[in-house]
Amino acid sequence: MEAKSLTIEPRSDFGKNASHRVRKSGFIPGVIYSHGECEQIQIPRKDFFKLFKGKISESVIFDIHSTSKKDDIEKMAYVKDYQMDPLTGEILHIDLFKVTKGEKIHTHVPVIFVGTAKGTKLGGILEVDMREIEVECLPKDLPEKVEIDVTELMVGDSIHVKNIVLGEGVKITSNPEASIASVHVPKVVVVEEKVEEVAAVEGEVPAEGEGEGEGEGEGKVEAKPKAKAEGDVPKKAEKGKEEPKKK
Repeated sequence: MEAKSLTIEPRSDFGKNASHRVRKSGFIPGVIYSHGECEQIQIPRKDFFKLFKGKISESVIFDIHSTSKKDDIEKMAYVKDYQMDPLTGEILHIDLFKVTKGEKIHTHVPVIFVGTAKGTKLGGILEVDMREIEVECLPKDLPEKVEIDVTELMVGDSIHVKNIVLGEGVKITSNPEASIASVHVPKVVVVEEKVEEVAAVEGEVPAEGEGEGEGEGEGKVEAKPKAKAEGDVPKKAEKGKEEPKKK
């Protein structure tokens, strides 16, 4: 692994305003910690981006050189976390984790894909499910990246964590059944169009009973009174119930 180093300076001013002044002077405020110990530091911005030319990664271990005369002990560390301004992309704060020689570390390693999957030439799409994996190892064994060749992937094929083989002394702690990448046929989304009711064609003969009641007097049949059956006799008033005489 290529030797890398970073210079740090002790920091005595704390708080939001102090951090703003640190950044304005060309430094990045941060901390370095390990096993309960924590030290406030500042890192020259130019030196930091010389070390990390691309993406900031936890898998890069570097030597720490302090400008403090009191701290001349050799140290190694890696970036455990950082804060970035979402609008400007400026690094606002950095957390470094100090590495103890002979002690295993638990961190993340980026996954890099190489090659062109054969399945993509047959209409498939390469879908990436994981861009980094978790590992545990000694600092000297930590890989900076994991390269995965996807050339032989056909439609329906996939690569899982359990398919990755790393060097001796490096243990993968991610879920072995988790998918890292796969090739699948793109899903076709069917959009159902709303069919509007079509108006009746002009000149179409309406069905029987349609149109009744339209227009004054049209289609109306007056009910005839029921004819009296022959021999029907009107009922006589019941006895004792005569109509009262008019005075």
